[in-house]
Amino acid sequence: MKKISLFLLLSIFSQSAISQEIQKVAKARETVSSVVIPDSLKAWYIGGSGSFAFSQAAFSNWAAGGQNSIGLDAYLDLMANYHKGRHVWGNALSLGYGFNILGKGNQTNFTKSNDKLEFTSAYGYAFSKDKKWLLTVLLNFRSQFSAGYNYPDDSTVISNFMAPGYLVAGLGITYAPAKWFYVYLSPASGRFTFVIDKKLSDAGSFGVDKGQTMRSEFGSYLRANMNKDLSKTINLTTTVALFTDYMKNFGNIDVNWDLLLTMKVNKWLAASITTQLIYDDDIIIKPDATEPGGPRTQFKELLGIGITYKIH
Repeated sequence: MKKISLFLLLSIFSQSAISQEIQKVAKARETVSSVVIPDSLKAWYIGGSGSFAFSQAAFSNWAAGGQNSIGLDAYLDLMANYHKGRHVWGNALSLGYGFNILGKGNQTNFTKSNDKLEFTSAYGYAFSKDKKWLLTVLLNFRSQFSAGYNYPDDSTVISNFMAPGYLVAGLGITYAPAKWFYVYLSPASGRFTFVIDKKLSDAGSFGVDKGQTMRSEFGSYLRANMNKDLSKTINLTTTVALFTDYMKNFGNIDVNWDLLLTMKVNKWLAASITTQLIYDDDIIIKPDATEPGGPRTQFKELLGIGITYKIH
């Protein structure tokens, strides 16, 4: 488990390093006046950002008590956007992984703190004169890299890669009044939930029927995105996705809201706050000492400071 997690973490940053080198070569070529860039390439914009944060705590004969810990968290956001005339094609890949190791020696415990895999691709054709309204076909996929456990129980798997996995595809309209903001609304979208882990499938996790690996829904889907520099050193990126099924409990809205606030200290160092809020009545949370079992609002928050790099 630890080896797999470390391998995924290294893979993410290997890709980040490769992307940085490609970007440096591209910039170097642009400075040479004899190089002619084809119009097909000028229509593309490729960019993104990556971060690597580390935390550590150590105690020795500490009277107040405490537990040794090491924490690592990484994310990589990449985009490749095409814009020419009335045609717009946007692609975004978001990867994140983090973990904490608590204790020392044979008493160490490994826990995940972050695990995200999401890809969005949308093609739009502007039908208004100001090109702010677009007829759009959108596809969104999200899942996770590795197994999740019911901590502190690290033997009971409660999630895994493609368990769940979500795929949304639909036809709708996008309103993009500014480069840093858009909202997409589809009255006709399909959402597919995948659970390919056999034990979780047999248990009917994440809303699939027991023994099944996929559940399909048809309904309305709304997605809004903002990526804006609030100042020279502060950037806010947030995405909210809402879905309601026409066939079951129409009006009951599933929510997935991500937020990333980055505050740069200098070119390489930045502090970041990451939050995610999820509500899905098909996800049943087991009862505990304070709350009964059933669907609940899920919330995650990560605060870190570390190395960051922006590709543009």
